[in-house]
Amino acid sequence: MEVQDIQEKKLSLINWISQLQDISLIEKLTDLQNDEIEIHQWQKDILDERLSDYKNNPEQVLDFDTAMDEIEKEL
Repeated sequence: MEVQDIQEKKLSLINWISQLQDISLIEKLTDLQNDEIEIHQWQKDILDERLSDYKNNPEQVLDFDTAMDEIEKEL
């Protein structure tokens, strides 16, 4: 997804939320905004491992678009 697409989606959401009248939905969105996402230690460990791999071998990394192109070719 390109930056322009993301910006358009954000603006659309902001517009929708600004016109929202359903109090229960507003409360759910507020709760969602205030929720803290729990990240488990095993997830942190995997991230640390991947960051270490990247730092040790930065030439072996593919950008997202290239990786997606390769996956689509295999389908």
